[in-house]
Amino acid sequence: MSLINTKIVLKKRPNPSVTEDLFEKITDDIRDLVADEFLVEVIYLSIDPAMRGWISSVGNYSEPVPLNDPMRSFGVGKIISSKNNEFLENEFVVGWLGWQKYSIVTSKSIQMKIPSNEVPLSANLGVLGLNGITAYAGLVDKCCPKEDDTVIVTTAAGSVGSAVGQIAKIYGCKTIGLTSSNEKKLICINDFKYDEVINYKEVNDISSELKKIVPGGIDCFFDNVGGIQFDQIMENLNVGARVVICGTIGMPSYPIPSGPRINRTLLIKRAKIEGLLVLDYFDRYSKIYEKLSRWFKEGKLINKEDISEGLETAPQSLIRLLEGTNLGKQLVKV
Repeated sequence: MSLINTKIVLKKRPNPSVTEDLFEKITDDIRDLVADEFLVEVIYLSIDPAMRGWISSVGNYSEPVPLNDPMRSFGVGKIISSKNNEFLENEFVVGWLGWQKYSIVTSKSIQMKIPSNEVPLSANLGVLGLNGITAYAGLVDKCCPKEDDTVIVTTAAGSVGSAVGQIAKIYGCKTIGLTSSNEKKLICINDFKYDEVINYKEVNDISSELKKIVPGGIDCFFDNVGGIQFDQIMENLNVGARVVICGTIGMPSYPIPSGPRINRTLLIKRAKIEGLLVLDYFDRYSKIYEKLSRWFKEGKLINKEDISEGLETAPQSLIRLLEGTNLGKQLVKV
């Protein structure tokens, strides 16, 4: 098979901002497959906040993307050639495909085969993909929501936050969201059915605002931001509250900034705080997917998307996501 691949590779590290010139588009020939490999034509790519950390020179929960390698990314695509008996031509898969038109992979890079006609392919990277799996793992497994609990979510209009809010409603909870604009506030209310939403850019004190709208306090706190938002929400925890740290997009990764000490809050409220990495749930990916897919088909979960056209738009799509100007799950249609 004679095909030319197009890739977006990482050329240099952020210093400190993520800019388009960190990346370069290249082309090369696709080599022949060896045993157990298969070739995937990439259809959609997922753009995620974690990418800011992946391209850093400092590794955290995963090694940095090597320079001159395709940018790491989850994707969905169609197998067009295979030397693997378990992954056949014309099957669709979701997994680590990278910023490229074609990806040679083994089963280790793939999370699961996906049906091509039951749900839109792109949904497998949003509410049915890593974002939905993350939301379910953090809320259901770690926050353990009970009916009538009050659940608060930062970046409530984001791909993870919007899924958390919707799943919390399925569990009979009251949902409070924080977001960055009135446009996103309306999306949270109208599309994701949040009970209350705060545009944090329009309030002087998040803690005081929460005392007005949820005087009964917070039972579950799903945080994607850190920083000042985290500090002020922590002041409103109930006894026995559960806090999940999913992301810290509102804080620099290094050096770690100083801030209010939460030790006494956790002590007085007998609260629990845990970190969440979706990588820990990859062995349960298919089972969680089945639940999310059922809710999606029943209309209990919706998937709002912001899709850019063409592989070359991936760097700018990442910048838009980090700036918070996207409206919905940020994807690239290759």
